[in-house]
Amino acid sequence: MEQDVAINQIDEKKLLEKAEDLKDSERWREIISLLSPYHQAGKLSIEGLKIIGHSYSRNKDYDKAIGIYQDLSQKQPLEAIWPYCLAYQFRGKEDFKSAIEAYEKCLGIYPRWLKVFSELARLYKEVGSVEKALKTCRDGIQIYKTMTPDRQKEFAVIYSKLCTMAAKLICPVENRIKADMDEAEYLFKESINADLQNAETWYRLGDFLLKAGNPDEAIQYLQKAESLAPKKEYIPHKIAQAYLKKGDPDQALKVYEAIPHYKRTPYILHGIAECLINKGELKEGAYHLYVAAQREPEKWYHLRDLGLALAQLGDRDQAIENLDKANQLYKKEKGKDFNKILAKIEELKEISKGERIIFENPDTSVTTISYGVVTKYNSERGFGFIKDNNDGENVFFHISKVKNRMGIEPSPGLHVKFVKEIGEKGPQASKVWVTTNNDK
Repeated sequence: MEQDVAINQIDEKKLLEKAEDLKDSERWREIISLLSPYHQAGKLSIEGLKIIGHSYSRNKDYDKAIGIYQDLSQKQPLEAIWPYCLAYQFRGKEDFKSAIEAYEKCLGIYPRWLKVFSELARLYKEVGSVEKALKTCRDGIQIYKTMTPDRQKEFAVIYSKLCTMAAKLICPVENRIKADMDEAEYLFKESINADLQNAETWYRLGDFLLKAGNPDEAIQYLQKAESLAPKKEYIPHKIAQAYLKKGDPDQALKVYEAIPHYKRTPYILHGIAECLINKGELKEGAYHLYVAAQREPEKWYHLRDLGLALAQLGDRDQAIENLDKANQLYKKEKGKDFNKILAKIEELKEISKGERIIFENPDTSVTTISYGVVTKYNSERGFGFIKDNNDGENVFFHISKVKNRMGIEPSPGLHVKFVKEIGEKGPQASKVWVTTNNDK
């Protein structure tokens, strides 16, 4: 009875001020406990519903948040923000179909909301609807072009992302025609012009030009990317690959040698091996491939190239052994044999046995431990991201790399230490340990 009286005599202004104070310190559960009785009694205003809905969302209680935002959508059917918030909740539940419907409803209410085009295109891409993703990007790009210069300046970063996404969606398409390639290059350049200080935009264009067979032009863009992000080792790796494409392994090797030893990941070691083999230094190249394969034994391409190098060195048995392992891994990944590997194995069986080459065990003593906090984790798919305390980078990790889970499921806010490596797609953790309170 006393609670009913208190609810009926609510001073919502003071109640929401208290909720805002709790919001500043991200005390979402306390906000929910504070506002729930008033919500159940139907005493909350639009602003109150907005706060409790946001709190349910941040507390990952997506079903409760969905109920709140559906109520708000009914109360204010012409407000695009509510279907936008609904889409976020559905994404949290991995109900992508409902999330797409919510984003489309949002654009039906406010068809010029550029951020929604970006989110919807990304979601279409995630579910494999490439054509719809590309169309959504293009529609968003056209909306941007109709904006005033001041508005374009405000939304330049989102426009840059839309251009990059559209270009990347065009690039993988088989049997691309010249018009597609020209459009992709134009979009990558637009992405750069809209966000000049973003190293990724310069890198993406450089990578595209390298794959298109223009290493000289690619190097210019990649070097600019490196000047903006000198700590990202995958950028000099790509520069070195461009020099290799030009037929200049000496310059490529100089680029690789500038990378500190403790940052030489298996991918970079493989690149160094390519340089050495191109220079005729077969045994040293094979050794680098051996080290790469030791560190990443699940990657078939390390073993394939090691087998081919050993074949050139005359070590028939080890060559066959590594090529066979490479084919097994390839078959596991792709679902079919690598016919060229099998053909090489049969070719090697016809030659005489050579001298067995012995490699020294690689020195793994130089390892840099980084510290950070888990920012996102997908429990169903087993991967997430760690924010590096040192440089703020988002580092990808897989649950298989977590060494001492101690019964703890990775979740946002969990403190970890990890070994960071740079793969082709960016930073990744090769090992992760959950830290204790005294080990952060």
